[in-house]
This record gives sequence, structure tokens and C-alpha cells, in this order.
Amino acid sequence: MRQFDTRSLFRRLCLLACIGTLLSCQTTPENTRDAATVAVAAPNPAAAVTSIGVTAAPINIITPVAAGYDDLWQRMQAGFQLGDDYAQPEVVSRLQSYTGNQRYFDLITERAAPFLYWIVEEIDRRHLPQELALVPIVESTFDPNAYSREHAVGLWQFIGATGKSFGLQQDWWYDARREPQAATIAALNYLQILYDQFDENWMLALAAYNTGDGNLRRAIRNSGQEAAIIDFWSLPLARETHAHVAKILALAKIISDSEAFGVELRRIPNSAALSSVEIGAQINIAQAAELAQIGYAELRALNPGYLQWATHPDHPQTLLLPPENAEALLTGLQTLHQTELPSWDRYQIAAGDTLGGIARRLGTRVDILQTVNQIQGSQIIAGRSLLIPRLDNLGADLSLFSIPSLPLSRRAPMTLPASHRVRRGDNLWSIAKRYDLRSRDIASWNQIELDSILQRGQILDLSFAISETDGGTETPPSASEETYLVRSGDSMARIAARFNTSLEDLLLWNSIDSNHIIYPGQLIQISPLGLSELN
Repeated sequence: MRQFDTRSLFRRLCLLACIGTLLSCQTTPENTRDAATVAVAAPNPAAAVTSIGVTAAPINIITPVAAGYDDLWQRMQAGFQLGDDYAQPEVVSRLQSYTGNQRYFDLITERAAPFLYWIVEEIDRRHLPQELALVPIVESTFDPNAYSREHAVGLWQFIGATGKSFGLQQDWWYDARREPQAATIAALNYLQILYDQFDENWMLALAAYNTGDGNLRRAIRNSGQEAAIIDFWSLPLARETHAHVAKILALAKIISDSEAFGVELRRIPNSAALSSVEIGAQINIAQAAELAQIGYAELRALNPGYLQWATHPDHPQTLLLPPENAEALLTGLQTLHQTELPSWDRYQIAAGDTLGGIARRLGTRVDILQTVNQIQGSQIIAGRSLLIPRLDNLGADLSLFSIPSLPLSRRAPMTLPASHRVRRGDNLWSIAKRYDLRSRDIASWNQIELDSILQRGQILDLSFAISETDGGTETPPSASEETYLVRSGDSMARIAARFNTSLEDLLLWNSIDSNHIIYPGQLIQISPLGLSELN
């Protein structure tokens, strides 16, 4: 999603009461990523209480249309409204990409199952076309952590400035662009603005979401068409924008009659898959997983907005879980004392700062700063950051404020063939995932486009990567295929070297700078998450 015209947006936002959380608009170059926000807060002793107030609520069905369907796919199909354009030649040409691609739709279903109900529900609540629920498939292959070359993030692919203008919180602890519910509200707000802006034409609204309203206006002017009768399909827009809209409609056509296109859509129940637990305090996500009796990786996957080892020190402090795990978490939290849930601030060191001065100013102790931030001696460097635990009692036990190291897993040694013969259901992303490569590298070496349709029996040359993996050496420890759990003694430069990537890319993927301090147990992104490249 590209940068939008902030002045035009502001005028329209004044007329839309539904966007009360809009922040001040910004104008930045289209491909300029916002730097990570550094949150500096004084300690808040008043926030420390002796008990934890927790609440849980299922994400319930609220719209009347929901009750008539058992399967979410069927409910979506009933809400499709853009069928007049399904027969457009560009839409028909895109059908081949999806026809019979069972593996792709299985992947989408798996990714979407926890979150799709809420998206469909919100679209119905607003009386919008259900084709809008397919935008995250095209934008990100329904990956909340998708990261594009233009620095767009999340299911709906918001860049930093656009996300902030729609109230999406972005700081060191949390990125709402990755949180499906928050990002969906922002994306639907934006799409409704574009729909009003372009004479209630959904083809134009979807195109503007992809290319930006400024580019679309120029294309309309250059086409010479009258505003009231604009034909989107004949506008002189980038091929990517035409393809973006065509893919959304092609997916809707296939979902409307999946069997005819050789696809079986696995049923997604038309009911809330998750419950929301408001904890009322910051909590270590590993600790929450243990209390909830759920895997750590699964809990992180259901709450992708949290960037660090814990929820936010101030807001949000909510976790989404399956109902049975939410009940277990509630039960476990009732047994905890507030001192078992330490809260943190982050402080950026200024010139002339000392550990003693920082400790006095923020109501903590030098030895706690040293322990938490792994500082030997008293030397600190301006521009770097410190974690500051919020203390109710300066005599607190140091062990309460150590960041626990999480268990590390190891990936099995990889055997990489010189070539790969395409099988039914293969695509560039699945092949890259299988061999721990990057989709764009395979595409570039084989001189094909990232969205190329692979034919069964086609041979892809992988020899370019063999020299990098010869010798059967074990890949460094990792929390997943795309993340790494920091260990004691790690630095960003060492991690970059270990995973054979550039330090610049590693810093970019993690929205941090070279002076940033990392901590044991912190999750570091070690790839740009190529799922979004499939589309």
C-alpha cells in the first residue's frame, strides 16, 4: 500500500466520526520507513498494585447475517457485491494462478483461521463488500508479519506514516500494523475514505489502496474520462495495480464456486476462534504461555503485534487466545502477585548521562540497570538505550528484573539439491521455504517473475545456493524459520554474520538502529518474511 494524500485525507476525516483515533497526518517519501519510536517514561509507582485485574471476553457474533451460515467461506460468498467485474479479461487471466492450487488455499486457510471471522464480522457490521476480506490474501498471503520492499508491514501492508495517520501505534514494544484487529479497523477506515473520495467506485478504491490516491488521480486525468463514468480497467495505471484488483476479484470468483476451479476450501467455523484477555499489567509472553497452557510460538503467532518478550508496559496489555487457554490464563493470573509481573520503560542515553544520574532520575538502582542491561562497570554510550524496570520498592530482589532466556531450538541440517522439479501445488514461496532460500533469489536466478505460474514438471535451478550450504553445517539456533532468540553475548553484527545477511538489512527488518541494545530472550527477525512475495 502506497503513501496517500494526507491533505485530502484530513478533509474527509473531519466528516467521519468513525475515525476518532486519527493521529496527526505526516508527509514522508513513499519508500521512507519510520524509525522505531523510542519510548521514554518516568517510573510509575502508582501503577504497582497488589493484585491483578484481568478480564476475558470472546469475540462474539454481533451481526444478524452471521447466524445463517456454519462456514465462514459461505458467509463471505453471500456478502460478495462486486460480481459485475468478475468477467473482466484481466480477472479471468488471473484465475489460472489459483486454479487447482490446493496447497496455496490450504496455506491461506491455516493462516486466516484465527483472524478471518473478526474481519468478516467487521465488514458485515459496516455493510461493505466481503471482497474486502480478500485484500490481506493479495497484500500479504495473510501473514501478519509480512514485510515488503517498500517497508509495508502486516496483513494490510501499512507503511509507517500511513499507519500512524490511522492511529496504529508503533513503538519499541508494539506495532499495531502487525495486529490483525487494529490493522483491519485502520484498513477499512482507509478503504471507506477512498470509496467516498472516488465517487463510490470500489474498483477505484481498491486501486487507490494499492497505488495511492495521487497516482490514481493522475491516471484519471490522463485518461480524459469523465468522473461519473470512469472505467477502471482502461486507466493507464501500473500493471501491478491492475493485477492487484484483478487478483482480489479472481479469488472471490473461485471462492464462489471452488469445486469448479479444482479447489477444496477447508471449513472455517463461523464463530469466534479467540477470546481476548485484558491483563491490566505488563506480562512476559513466555510466562503467559505457561499459565495459559499454550505453546510459546503459538501465543506469539496469535499476538503478532508484540515485538519484544513482553506485552506493552502501558497499552496494550491484551492477549488473544483460544477460549480454553484464555480460561487457563485467567485462572493462573489470579494466583499471581503484582511483583511477579515487573513492568519496564525504555530510556535513550543522552550525552553527559551517567548510570547514577539515570537511576536517581528514574527511581531505580545502578545495580539493577547493570544487571538488566548486561553492563560491566559504569561506562555507557550516548544514543544507546537502557531498559528501566518500574519499581514500587527500591529494595526489590534483582532476580525479579532479569529477562529470562528462552529455550532455543535447532533446525536440522539442510540438504540442498542442484535443481527442483515443480510438483502439483508448488509455488516459489513453498519451494523457498522447503530449502531455506528466498523466493526472490530463486526467481532472479531462473529469470522468472515472483508471481510467475509454475508448471508441473518445470525445473528450477538451485545451484546458485549450493556453495553456501556445502559441508552440512548446522544452521544457527533459531526460534523459527524467520526469527532468532538472542543469547548472552550476541550483537546485531554477530547475528547478521551468523545468518549470512547484511547488518543493514537486519537492522531494517527489526526497525532499530546500530546503537540499539539487544537482550537475551529478545526475538530478532532474520528474514523479511517472504510470504508476501507470493502475490
